[in-house]
Amino acid sequence: MSREKHPPVTIDAATGKPDPTPPKIKLSNIEDVRREMAKIYREARSGKLDISDAGRLAYVLTGIGKLIEVEVIEKRLIDLERKMLK
Repeated sequence: MSREKHPPVTIDAATGKPDPTPPKIKLSNIEDVRREMAKIYREARSGKLDISDAGRLAYVLTGIGKLIEVEVIEKRLIDLERKMLK
């Protein structure tokens, strides 16, 4: 007998119903991070998201953006060093 495997779900303790799976957010480049930060800003301005939560999320996104920026600069530097050594 074959049983299908289902992904685990989180059950809301108050309602007993499964919480919806949050959408995956693409944050692989600085434009993705900018887009997500703008979305958070709009949600906070419209009242859909608490301002303090928005600030925390924006702080994390800022860190992710800086890491992406450093990665891009590092790759460019490595390429320049390789060209100079040839």
